[in-house]
Amino acid sequence: MQSMHPKSRMWFYGLEKPLAASQVQSLKTLMDGFVGQWEAHGTQLAAAYRLIGNQCLIIAVDERLQQATGCSIDKSVHILMEFGQQFGVDFFNRMLVFTADNSGIQAYSPVALKNAISDGYITAQTPVMHTLAATLAESGHGMIPLGESWAKRYL
Repeated sequence: MQSMHPKSRMWFYGLEKPLAASQVQSLKTLMDGFVGQWEAHGTQLAAAYRLIGNQCLIIAVDERLQQATGCSIDKSVHILMEFGQQFGVDFFNRMLVFTADNSGIQAYSPVALKNAISDGYITAQTPVMHTLAATLAESGHGMIPLGESWAKRYL
């Protein structure tokens, strides 16, 4: 993704647990083929993806060249839904909050997040993945303080 323009539109998909090595290889093969042939109205999209910690997937499209359309976005969603059905994983649980530290990525459900906040393990300053960023530039380094995220309601 380093070569993608900062204004590239992005979509974030996260999993509750990391993928197994065989699942990672299957996802990479699937995504390599998908972004290499992804089109909108017959025009190739300038697209890329990044898998972070075998748990978080970011797909980006440089819309300066060709905009992603509803149909093309639906294709990306369907391919991830099919992968999820095949491997028993869910890329579409939008209630998960992701932190990252030396031990890797941790996904928190709302209940687990509330408990971690109550226990003092997570605070308003804890970095969480910016899952609602619309562009690569907006995502910055990918992390924002919990207090600036959609999940601040749990503080």
